Amino acid sequence: MYWFKRRLIKIPVYICLSIFLFSSANAYILKGEHVLQLMIEKNNLPVRLFINQTVSFFDSGFDSINTEYEQWVRYQIPEEFRSDIDAYDLKRIHIVSSHNSLTVMDGSIVAESEAWMDHYKDIFFYRSRERLVEKLETLGINFSVTSLGRYQGTICYILGAEYQNESVPQLWIAKDTFRPVRWIYEVSDEQGVVEQKEILYSNWKSHYQSWYPSEIEFFQGQNLIQSISVQQIEINPPFSEELFDIEQIKNFYSTEIREEAFPTDQSDIEKRIKEFKKIYE
Repeated sequence: MYWFKRRLIKIPVYICLSIFLFSSANAYILKGEHVLQLMIEKNNLPVRLFINQTVSFFDSGFDSINTEYEQWVRYQIPEEFRSDIDAYDLKRIHIVSSHNSLTVMDGSIVAESEAWMDHYKDIFFYRSRERLVEKLETLGINFSVTSLGRYQGTICYILGAEYQNESVPQLWIAKDTFRPVRWIYEVSDEQGVVEQKEILYSNWKSHYQSWYPSEIEFFQGQNLIQSISVQQIEINPPFSEELFDIEQIKNFYSTEIREEAFPTDQSDIEKRIKEFKKIYE
């Protein structure tokens, strides 16, 4: 009888202790806004950043590179970005300045909005936590939810979702370094069908105490469809302000609307390259 009473006393104690430990564990999960602030501080990106990188397209059936382009990227932080490809079969300029964007393809303006893959730079683009939160919210991330999870052995803060729920947009940031790891993104087509995409950031390197990933990969479902490989980074090189002047650049190019359908006998990779050229989502 005495043993039974002691067991009855212990049960509420165990319950209270479990509740206390669970509450304490959750209390140490930082809010998403705070995680972003620490991410901005730890990345420590300079005012100006020049990057030489290779953009590769992959054949999803074989995970092999089908086409690749050399690309030059310029950040003028905060909130100015430009990327250039100047190849024999593709000339592309993409500029983002604050809320505005412009894409020029082969001498014609083809878009004043961004394709989903263009958003990879958003997490480096801002100096203000508030502005970054605002941007990510417009892209579907719910900052009322933050959890902890593990990805490929790395413990991460998950902004926008509870751990193991990968059905909603979310940004994963490593708990120990505050560097972005993955971004689960949603895209809706013209019929309103939602499709999940994923961006992975890896092989981070320090450049004069600034951190930037050397590899960025883009997935559609389980298929790797595109990657960025950084070749060289320059810190605080001189830039001309005219490089980011969207209104001035518009004066040099005509506007072209491209609506032609893809031929049905095109390969999947050819379609994706055409999609890239057309800024087609």
